[in-house]
Amino acid sequence: MKTIAKGILTTLFLTLTIGFVYGQKGVEDGSRFGHGEDSIRCIKNLSLYREYARQKNYDIALDFWVIVYTECPKASKYIYIDGIKMIESAIKKEEDAAQKEILLDSMMRIYDKRIKYYNEKGKVLGYKGVNFIKYSEKTVENMQKGYDCLKESVQLQKYKSGPAQLLTFMQASNSLFQANAIEGGQVVEDYATISEIADYIIANKKKGWQNVEKAKPSVDQVFENSGAAQCENLIPLYAKKFEETPEDTVFLEKSTDMLRATKCTESKLFFNMAAKLNSLAPTAKLAYELAKLTNKSDKLEDATRYYKQAIELEIEDVQKAKYYLELGDVTRRLGNYSQARTYALNSIELDATSGYPYLLIGNIYAAASKSCGEEEYEQKAVYWAAVDKFIKAKSVDPELTDDANRFIEAYKPHFPDNETIFFNGDKEGGSYTVGCWINEKTTVRAR
Repeated sequence: MKTIAKGILTTLFLTLTIGFVYGQKGVEDGSRFGHGEDSIRCIKNLSLYREYARQKNYDIALDFWVIVYTECPKASKYIYIDGIKMIESAIKKEEDAAQKEILLDSMMRIYDKRIKYYNEKGKVLGYKGVNFIKYSEKTVENMQKGYDCLKESVQLQKYKSGPAQLLTFMQASNSLFQANAIEGGQVVEDYATISEIADYIIANKKKGWQNVEKAKPSVDQVFENSGAAQCENLIPLYAKKFEETPEDTVFLEKSTDMLRATKCTESKLFFNMAAKLNSLAPTAKLAYELAKLTNKSDKLEDATRYYKQAIELEIEDVQKAKYYLELGDVTRRLGNYSQARTYALNSIELDATSGYPYLLIGNIYAAASKSCGEEEYEQKAVYWAAVDKFIKAKSVDPELTDDANRFIEAYKPHFPDNETIFFNGDKEGGSYTVGCWINEKTTVRAR
């Protein structure tokens, strides 16, 4: 009995010559079964091959299938579906590379013939591309052929594309990029196409959406690991999409996540997209991120607004304490020292285990010294209160000891000397109340 590979070779030969031998077959006159005895022959062999094919008895089915495939190619779409199954079964069993190549070539011809007689070009190209990449030798040339096939399929099928086609297209794009056959920008463009299609299928619950939903994380992972996800590639892509659909929260969430993952958060586009998302679907985390960005760029009024929003939305006390602490520092830089201390105290109230708020208050006092009191002695006395806070910080959190000591050593030279202390009626080690809005008791110290 002939092998499937040899049978396919016979089929290819017959395909090229059959039209010159028979005049009333479907292949010649364009009919489904042909006419007269030829139609009876076609129907008979169609029935026989299908019965054996259903039993997966492909060795026997093949002889009958060859007749139908060559003589009446429009008899049934199953000719092509079953033909692919038979060849795929043979490829999986075949160990000889040359024979595998023959089988694969035959598989591709069957796909082409299906397109010729049944159209569905986009759909069939998808099958063709997936199987070509799956079974062909892994060369750049072959990957390019498979990629081109899948790219055309996706363009034609759009929202009818299947998960295997979308994922394999992404994998092929990445493989070509790794081989320096395409640029990173093309990979980004391919990913954008695939993502848009997948997102639409999932959101609108189109046919097979559950399988597309399962495949989408793998598509994302291939892209994220490709190395093509660079700022210079992503920003133009997302800028265009953002301009087209500025209120698409799903897009905004995914694109800002990608820009974070690729460390593109310093871009103006990221800020604009994050700010828009925050206005549409605000969260404490997003508001805090915007607060940090504006804080870093010295847009302190904007930072204040975002910190306050983050505090309002946050439910975890420790996180809220952190936001209050950073808001206090921004407020200090704005020169509103009294309010800055209030925010630091809010932070202490929410997280008593942190010594950072005391470091902040100490620096607030030091910054406010020139504006607290009319006399120089009164102003220098503020540094005593500042040092008290640094001492408190390291007592609450010993890990801050080095930082606290550095601040203490930095501000000690601003203490008044013994002569000035004596002249003002105080003595070292005595009690002193710092005036103005600080209004705290401290200990007299000489520098």
